[in-house]
Amino acid sequence: MTPVPTQGDTGDRLPCGVGVDELLNQVADHAAPHDAAHQRTCRHCQATLAELTALWQPVHDLAAEDVQAPAHLLEAVMLRVRALPRSVWHAVIPSDSGAGETRIAARVVAAVARLAAESVPHVRVALGGSHLAADLNPLHPIGHGAETATGVAVAGTHVVIDVQIAVDHGAHIPDVAAQVRTQIIRHITAHTGLTTAAVNVNVTDVRPRR
Repeated sequence: MTPVPTQGDTGDRLPCGVGVDELLNQVADHAAPHDAAHQRTCRHCQATLAELTALWQPVHDLAAEDVQAPAHLLEAVMLRVRALPRSVWHAVIPSDSGAGETRIAARVVAAVARLAAESVPHVRVALGGSHLAADLNPLHPIGHGAETATGVAVAGTHVVIDVQIAVDHGAHIPDVAAQVRTQIIRHITAHTGLTTAAVNVNVTDVRPRR
């Protein structure tokens, strides 16, 4: 295996405090996570691991063929890796022509996910506590208090989403959650072109039908 270039002990860190070098070594060496419990609940680690896995796949493919990865490939991969901690609040999509990039704010991804969840029958998106989206002014602008219903972590072109929902009484909760997950993934792909690595659906309330 080609060694992973590093920046020393002061490498860039994610908002959760985990170093990107640590996650890159985990992906490159197929190593066990240093803190598996943290990674199971941290959307920042999950999104970054998904992005790093995609970025490092060409190196793994060459290693499987017992071919030394060319320097330009490693340089290109590491350039993308080093940019991840500087764009934790924006998804970054390079243009096909190489003439620039598209940056999508995490709050926009959150708004798309929230609206997708709300489109599922028997679902109202929770805004923290007992406040629900359906109880608020429908003209409330996207991108303000409504986004507390969704937590988003972005890493390159990969996103991990946490969404809180309230479900109508009588609805089958596992089926509703599965529909929410499917709808969010579909909307994120259709509207942003990003890859959804995971959607964690948290059912926080059951409400009487209206």
